[in-house]
Amino acid sequence: MNDVVSRCIELAKQHKRRVVLPEGDDPRVREAAVILSTRQIADPILLGNAQDITTALQDAGTEPGSIAVLDSRTLQDDAALQTALIGKRPRIRANNIDQYLEQPVYQSVAMLHANNADAMVAGAVLATAKVMEASFAVGPQPGIKTLSSFFLMALPNPAQSIANTLFFADCALNIEPDAEQLAEIAIVSAASAEKLMGCQPKVAMLSFSTYGSAKHASVRKVARAVDIVRERAPHIDIDGEMQVDAALSPRVAKTKLAEPGPVAGQANVLIFPDLNAGNIAYKIVQYCGGAQATGPILQGFDKPVCDLSRGATVDDIVAAAAVTIALAS
Repeated sequence: MNDVVSRCIELAKQHKRRVVLPEGDDPRVREAAVILSTRQIADPILLGNAQDITTALQDAGTEPGSIAVLDSRTLQDDAALQTALIGKRPRIRANNIDQYLEQPVYQSVAMLHANNADAMVAGAVLATAKVMEASFAVGPQPGIKTLSSFFLMALPNPAQSIANTLFFADCALNIEPDAEQLAEIAIVSAASAEKLMGCQPKVAMLSFSTYGSAKHASVRKVARAVDIVRERAPHIDIDGEMQVDAALSPRVAKTKLAEPGPVAGQANVLIFPDLNAGNIAYKIVQYCGGAQATGPILQGFDKPVCDLSRGATVDDIVAAAAVTIALAS
């Protein structure tokens, strides 16, 4: 497990939040819940078929009652959860609340609003679209307009000059962000990176162009986003637009830039110009480069939420829960 995730686990242990896991019928999720509980990372709450989940936990040697298990079939009639969820999105109303609360992922969101849980981790079974749809009912933090996500990419054998953990954003949510949205993604990602890594983030705004080496509307968008960040958050070390090799390699940075500055060749936070680039990049690094990809961790939401990949392993779920808690602590 990489240093940043280990740091997040230690941060999570200090707060030990209640994490609701709406996919408790899945064996990976149950095993992750046991690890979260026994290592005192969090207090997990499993939703699903309570009898089947309890039996599976006991068969695995878990002490009865040590992990909270709630039956999703009874939660859909919980009046307090209904009240907590109604109106959290315009289409969630009293006359159709049943169709939402019959879904464990919406039950989890309602539990966050009712203060019955502190964080939600889902997506091991559900498609990203379903997790995101429910997560939007959590709502944004005050002052946040652009909700986004990031991946923690732990590199097994990084080149000598490259950080062993990189932040990739946004790889899951915003398909074609404009300059304003891209700037807000960068600002929020820098804050997330600083909190989780405990060091100064160096943010590279990526493009297929470096400092105007190519002319295109998408290049101008990235360059404008850099200007916006510098206006709104001058404390952030940010540069761009730049190609990814100039962002990561000091040798390339010196070749392409007369004055590389504090970011080029040293970047640890990579902001992609659109979802195509971000999603493709993280999967190439994960599957071809052997990186551990933790996320997508959602950011800018009023409550901590995480959307797992459906290919998530038990370790992935534990890591994602720890990062999600640490981000909100």
